[in-house]
Amino acid sequence: MSLEGKLISQMEMKCSGHLLYEHFKSNPHKTSSMSPDKITNFTIHEGQLGKTNSVVSWNIILGGKERHVKQVLHIDDEKRSITFNFNEGYMNELYKSMEVTLTAEENFITWTLVYEKLNDNTPEPLDFMEFLIGLIKDLETHHIGK
Repeated sequence: MSLEGKLISQMEMKCSGHLLYEHFKSNPHKTSSMSPDKITNFTIHEGQLGKTNSVVSWNIILGGKERHVKQVLHIDDEKRSITFNFNEGYMNELYKSMEVTLTAEENFITWTLVYEKLNDNTPEPLDFMEFLIGLIKDLETHHIGK
């Protein structure tokens, strides 16, 4: 059984996918007000919003519990993608590595999770993918018509 995996979810949006890309790039601190049942806090530790190699952390609600995750960001304006490399927190307790990429194309958002489990008993991160899909739906509701 392989410890490495990849999950991909592509969703058609009722608003521009580019709006959601810009949200995560420039306004992630506003996410908790748009999706308070999923995000309770956002903090930037190093760097600046919208800049590659910035270090950020989120408090998220996953599995009915508040969890802390910390990430280093890579932003690619040409591809309209943001990669979140997890380097501390809850996901690092379960996975040797995890990288999540958000990509925006016209009215589509794609989440790509690439991960390596710590061992065979570690579950696939299906609950986290479900969390990300729900988060995008919450943000979409906020951005419809904009």
